[in-house]
Amino acid sequence: MSAALLRPCAMAETGEGWARLLSQELRLILAAISPYLSSMRLLTLALLLALPVGAATPKRARAPRNAPNVLFIVADDLRDWVGWMGGHPQAQTPHMDRFARRGMRFSNAHCSFALCNPSRTSLLTGLLPSSSGVFGNEQDWRRSVQITSKATLPEHLRGLGFLSAGAGKIFHANHGGPDSSLTGWHGGRRGFEQDRAWDQRFPAPGIQIPELPVPTGQNFNGLDIWHWDWGALDLPDVLTEDGAVVQWAGDFLRRKQDRPFFLAVGLYKPHSPWYVPREYFDRFPLESIVLPEVREDDLDDLPASARAHAKPGSHHDRLLATGKWREAVQAYLASIAFCDAMLGRLLGALDAGPHAEDTVVIFTSDHGWYLGEKQMWHKGRLWEEATHVPLTIHAPGLTQPDSASAEAVSLLDLYPTVCDLLKVAKPAHLDGASLLPLLKDPAARRDRPALTTMGGGDRAGYAARDRRWRYLRYADGGEELYDHDSDPHEWINLAARPEHSAVKKALAAHFPTEFKRASRPAREVVPAPSGDGSQHLSLQIGDELSADEAPLLAGRGFALDAAFDFDPAVDGNSTLLAQGDRQLGWALHYIAGRPTLTVFHQGEATAIQASPSAAGPCQLRASLDGDGLLSLAEPGRSEVLGLAPFTGGFPTNPKAGLAAGQSFGILPLADFPNSTPFDGAVQRLRLTLLPAEKE
Repeated sequence: MSAALLRPCAMAETGEGWARLLSQELRLILAAISPYLSSMRLLTLALLLALPVGAATPKRARAPRNAPNVLFIVADDLRDWVGWMGGHPQAQTPHMDRFARRGMRFSNAHCSFALCNPSRTSLLTGLLPSSSGVFGNEQDWRRSVQITSKATLPEHLRGLGFLSAGAGKIFHANHGGPDSSLTGWHGGRRGFEQDRAWDQRFPAPGIQIPELPVPTGQNFNGLDIWHWDWGALDLPDVLTEDGAVVQWAGDFLRRKQDRPFFLAVGLYKPHSPWYVPREYFDRFPLESIVLPEVREDDLDDLPASARAHAKPGSHHDRLLATGKWREAVQAYLASIAFCDAMLGRLLGALDAGPHAEDTVVIFTSDHGWYLGEKQMWHKGRLWEEATHVPLTIHAPGLTQPDSASAEAVSLLDLYPTVCDLLKVAKPAHLDGASLLPLLKDPAARRDRPALTTMGGGDRAGYAARDRRWRYLRYADGGEELYDHDSDPHEWINLAARPEHSAVKKALAAHFPTEFKRASRPAREVVPAPSGDGSQHLSLQIGDELSADEAPLLAGRGFALDAAFDFDPAVDGNSTLLAQGDRQLGWALHYIAGRPTLTVFHQGEATAIQASPSAAGPCQLRASLDGDGLLSLAEPGRSEVLGLAPFTGGFPTNPKAGLAAGQSFGILPLADFPNSTPFDGAVQRLRLTLLPAEKE
C-alpha cells in the first residue's frame, strides 16, 4: 500500500477521524481491485486490513446520567464597564447585574492574553500562551504543534457524549472586513473554526459570525480606521449579527434537548465596529458623557518599553485632535448596553424553556479594552483595563445567590471548572485550576495569581495579579508594580521601591520559564544537504523558520510539490508557502481561487497565475530554475511559464524566514487584503532547494 494513502489530514486528528479516513481510503482500494478477486478473498483482505465491512460507525460515548447542561456565553472586548463592577458610572447593564446576583460573581477575573485569538485559544484549550505558543491574532491556533493532540473544551465534551452546539464567535474570527468576507484578515467570519467541535453550528457549519447588516469600513466617525468605526443603525436588534445569534440560541434553549448539552454563544459586541441600533446610542447623550479618569503624567514613571505606543499620530493623539473622545466612549457604552440586551434575551429564553433548573450558566468576556487610559486605545497590553473581565457563574444547587469572590482568577480556569461541574474527567494538559472550591465556599482563598501574557517567544512579557498587587515584567527587564488597595487606577509605579522586592519576587515566581514554539523546531524541518547540494524539506502547515533557520537561497532555485484539499470559499485567497520578504523572496499562494507563484525582487513582484482550481483534492507543482524560468502547474489541467527578474538562482539570501500556511507575511496588506492562512487539509508539501549554481 502506498504510504501516501496513510498521510493524515484535518479530519484525522482524532481516533475517530483516523478510522473514517482509513475506512474511506481502504474502501476505495477494495473497490478498485474487487473485479479481480473472489468474494472470499475480498472479505479476507478486508478483515486483514481491519476494515469493518458493512459495519456502522462506532457509537459515541454517552454523557453521564443526570449531568447538567452548560450555557457558556462569551462577549468580545467587554471590560469592567459593567454596573456591578463599577468600571464606569454610566454603564447600563441591568441584565448582567441581575445575573451577577443570581449566581457567583468574580470581581477579580482576568484573561490570559489581551487579544482575541490568544485569549480564546487559552480559554478553550486550557493552555497558557506560553504552553501553546499562540500569541498573535494572525496565528492559526489549529496548526500549533503544542495543541494538535489536545482536545478543546467543546471537543472534549462532545467526545464524552454531550450535545455540542455553537452560535457566533467562539474561536477567533472577525467581521470579514468591508465585504463581510468568509475569510480574510484574522480569518474572516469563518475564522479559526474547529469544525469537529460541534454537533450543531450557527449560522452554518464552518462559519462563526453571521454577515453584518452594515459591513465595517463605512467611516461614519471620519477617522478612516477601517475596523474602528462607530455609528447608530436604524435597524431592529434581530437584524444585527448578534440578534441573529441570540434568536437561534434562544430557540435552542426553548426546546427540550434529548441529552445533556454544551451550548456556547458568542456575542460579538462590544467588539468594533461599534454599529448598534440607534436606541442604544440615544441612551447616552453625547454632552453628558463622562470620560475615563486619566493623569497627564501617568506615563512618566513607566519603563521605555511600556511607553512605545505614545507617539505622535497615535490613536490617542487623533482622538484629541478631532475632539472625538466623548464620541468613542458613547459608542462603547452603547455597544455594551446592546450586549447586555442580548444577554437578557438569552437568559429569558433559558428561563422560559425546559432546562432552566438543570443548566450551568457562565458569562464572561475574552478581554477588556482601553479608552484613553495611559494614552492607550484598543487592547494587547498588560494593564488592568485590558485584562480585567466580568465573570459570573450560576450552577443550580451549588452556587449561592448574590455570592462573590475577590480572589484573582483566570479565564484559563474555566475549562477545568466546567469539567468539575459536569463531574467528568479533566484532560491532563490543563494549566488552569478549577474554580469549584470558590463556588462551594466564596470565602476560600487561592495561592496563585492570575497571569496575563503580552508578546511571545523571547519578547514575551507577563503580568501577575493577586488580590492586592499587579506586577508587570517586560522582555527587556522593565517593571511595574501597583498596589490596588491604594491605587486602583494603576497610576503609581512602585517597582523601584526596595521595600516591595519580596512582593515582586513572590509574583514573579509564577511567570513561565519557557515560551514554547507553536511550530516545529528547525532541526525537525530542515535536513542536511544531499550529496549534490540539494535540500529536501517535507513541510506541514504551521511550520515557521526564522531567516537564520531557513535554508539558504543564494544561487539556488527551488521545486515545490503540494497536494491538498481545496475549498475556493475558504482558501481562495490563502498562502501555502512563502520565504523571504518583498525585497527578496517568493510565495505560492491563491488569489481569487487562482494558484499564483510570485517572486519578489527589490520591492517588485513578478507573478504567474494558473486557471482557478476546482473544489476538492488538488495538486500543484511550482519551480524556479537556474535560468530564471518560473513554472506553475496543476497536473492534468494546466501549466504556465514565466521569467524571474534574475537568473542563476536567487542573487542573495532573504532577510526573512520561511512560513507554511501563514496569512500575509510576504504579501503586503494593501495588495492582498483578504489573505488568510491555508485552512484545508494538506497531504503533501515538499520543497526542494536546488544545488547552488556554479560560478
